[in-house]
Amino acid sequence: MPKKKPYIFYWCRDCEVDFIASKQVKKACCPSCADSIYVQLVRDIWLERPFNYKRPWTSDEDEIVLTSLKRGMTHAEIGKEVNRTGKAVTRRLSQLRKSRNEENLRQRNHQENA
Repeated sequence: MPKKKPYIFYWCRDCEVDFIASKQVKKACCPSCADSIYVQLVRDIWLERPFNYKRPWTSDEDEIVLTSLKRGMTHAEIGKEVNRTGKAVTRRLSQLRKSRNEENLRQRNHQENA
């Protein structure tokens, strides 16, 4: 059984958004307004997995990953930028490369058959 980890449930009074942050975060900022003045602690919670566990990848995140990789950033640095782990970024890059290779093969087969 996975070990439970501490998180804190916050609420922003300004934009009325609730969000969860790791207990390791010193000062939580609202993800909507990026301000910490109106952020209010609601309660402590314990979760087995991070709240973004198996969250689907968006096209914007894919674009950030690819451009960051071209800039020479490490997978861990890219993970911090998109709020994912370095291992998740590595897996996503392999999936993107695999899908591009399959697309290239389809195009070659289509050109050869035409």
